[in-house]
Amino acid sequence: MGNCAYKVLGIGSLSGEDHDEAWKRQTRGRLENKLYTFVDLKGLESNTEFVKIWKESGKTGFVRKLQDEKILQPYLYEHGDGKVLTAEEVKQWQNEMEPESDKQGTVESHDDSDHTPRKACWSLQHRGALGETAVHLCFLNNNSLMTEMACALLQVYPAMALDQYEGHEFYGETSVHITIVNGDLESFKLLVGRYGADVHARAQGRFFMPEDCKDKMKPETNYDGYAYYGEYPASFAACFENKDMYDYLIRKGADPNKQDTFGNAVLHLCVIHNKIDMFLHATQRKHKIRGDTFIRNNLGLTPLTLAAKLGRKEMFHEILEYQSMEYWSYGRMICSGYPLDGLDSIDKNGKSDDESALLITLNGKTSDHLDMLNSGIIYRLLEEKWKSFARGKFYRRLLFAVFYLLGFSLAIYLRPRHLDLMRIDTNDAKLRLVAEGFTVLGAIIYLVLEIKDVLISQGVQTELNTLRDAPGKSIFLVSCVLVIIALPCRYLEQQKAETIMLILAAPMAWCYLLFFCRGFGAIGPFVDMIYKMCAGDMSRFFIIYIIYLLGLAQAFSHVMKGVEGFQNEGYTIMTLMRMTFGEFDVTDKLPYKQRRLDMVRGGNVYTSVANEAILTLGP
Repeated sequence: MGNCAYKVLGIGSLSGEDHDEAWKRQTRGRLENKLYTFVDLKGLESNTEFVKIWKESGKTGFVRKLQDEKILQPYLYEHGDGKVLTAEEVKQWQNEMEPESDKQGTVESHDDSDHTPRKACWSLQHRGALGETAVHLCFLNNNSLMTEMACALLQVYPAMALDQYEGHEFYGETSVHITIVNGDLESFKLLVGRYGADVHARAQGRFFMPEDCKDKMKPETNYDGYAYYGEYPASFAACFENKDMYDYLIRKGADPNKQDTFGNAVLHLCVIHNKIDMFLHATQRKHKIRGDTFIRNNLGLTPLTLAAKLGRKEMFHEILEYQSMEYWSYGRMICSGYPLDGLDSIDKNGKSDDESALLITLNGKTSDHLDMLNSGIIYRLLEEKWKSFARGKFYRRLLFAVFYLLGFSLAIYLRPRHLDLMRIDTNDAKLRLVAEGFTVLGAIIYLVLEIKDVLISQGVQTELNTLRDAPGKSIFLVSCVLVIIALPCRYLEQQKAETIMLILAAPMAWCYLLFFCRGFGAIGPFVDMIYKMCAGDMSRFFIIYIIYLLGLAQAFSHVMKGVEGFQNEGYTIMTLMRMTFGEFDVTDKLPYKQRRLDMVRGGNVYTSVANEAILTLGP
């Protein structure tokens, strides 16, 4: 559609950047393409053949000239009756007419497998640079006289109503889409009602994709785009809140539950564009086919969960109210029930639903998500789940963690440094053995419960998501594995390996308490703050620190070769780390003989740093 499309869609100049290279080819094509001698994007301001005829003889003379002189028939299939295009013909035209740059990115969304045989009137060899026809250009100009010219063309050649853009940029767009964007109800009804335009035509071109999917299709997107309207005419009508057009499409057989490239149906598009009134209109009982509120897109999101993901608070509550069932009312009080399908974190099969509205809202990062949590049905659901299921399990696990850490600490404190660990001839050794047995048993029980959750209750992906969101729990899980691995090391007389594993496991085990601290309002926010600091500022600091440390280690290992603490690269790194933390005395490492000058004053001996002299007496 080119630069005229931006005007029609109300997009503007997009900060002065050229985001649509295709219209330049369309403009250059005026010099060599016969189509642009009939009609172009300037409309009545240009001096094209159609404009000349229209100005000279009006609509009646224009129609008569098309019929009698048949000036367009050489450019049409079967003298204007049209023919069915094959995928091979379309592909060949695209390869011949379009540069390679236009075939990148979202072209993959409408490959040959998506091409359904369809009738076309205007010959591919005489299309515009973007695959458009004269009717498309007339509707794009969006003024009354050019619209009348388009209707006159359709009167003579009705099959033109079936033509669509064949270029990659605007692939699939028809005159129906253009009239919906223009808000031209009369022409829209003419196309759909009289001339039988396809109510399921899909505008799949790059121009109609979300901004983050224009260059390459992504598995996950936020659906934010200047012209992402859901491909189908019904979705276009819903996005522009044109209820008359939407109702007319439904009466003519359009299915609002047909899904686009991203799996979004009409109701999903209403959520994306935050059209609450249109959502309620599309779900009314009067329609032959109502929008399905439980249909899922490619990301597994229903309109309800999509509203939760995008933080559409008002839309979310409207969908909940629509799905609710009223039991009784007394004045202003209403008792309603809400379906848990798509709302609760547990689905109807007892499995964890990662795409539920509850989990999506909990993981949300915006203030709208926080508002959704602090009020309404989400807050009530969380409160009931905490009282019924989570609270008891939370405190039982906290009690287990406390006893486990006490036993682990007792085993560490009573552990002898140099004696035989297998000897239990003292009371301390017996108490240590009991504590060690309790620690190993606790680690085994915890791992068995986690494996049970993975294999039976939640699944691997859900468990991984849980561990990602709870670092303290993840670290404790690793600690339990180290404790169990350390057990056979003792019987294999690998005391050093056992000691190293316990040194690592002990501090990691105490990190488990951070997981429980998040359950208390006074401490939880600070724990989250620490997690974010570790994942953000501290991680960036350590990356830079390690780069400098490794670089300096190579230089120091060469310059200080043979000096104590710099024997090899490993010792050099450790010495440099001590230096950065201030725990280092450089005078102890100098390879020279030194002598201090003592100053005797008043019978006292003073060593003055200011008067210190270092005499080099040889290596």
